[in-house]
Amino acid sequence: MAILSGGSMLVNRRTGDGGPDDRLEGYLHVTWHGAQTNDGGRGEYPDIYEYIDIVSDVKRGQFDICFCSTKCLRNFFNHVVDKLEQKVAT
Repeated sequence: MAILSGGSMLVNRRTGDGGPDDRLEGYLHVTWHGAQTNDGGRGEYPDIYEYIDIVSDVKRGQFDICFCSTKCLRNFFNHVVDKLEQKVAT
C-alpha cells in the first residue's frame, strides 16, 4: 500500500507534544499560481490562480489516503495534475 498523509497538528511548543485537535481542519490541494505580471513576472499562464481540492474540511486536521500500489498512486496524481492543467488552460 502506498499512503499519502496530510493534515495539521496542534503543537505545544513548550513541551514539544502535539496531535489532532478539534480546533483544526485539515486540507490538501494542488495549486497553479502563475506569474504576476503587475510585478514584472513572466511565464506560462500568467495571472491565473487555480487549484484542485483533494481533501477539505477534515475535522481534527489529519487524514490518510491509501492506494493499493505505487502504480495507483501515480495514476491518481497524474489525473489530479491533468485536471489542474485543464482548469488553468480554460
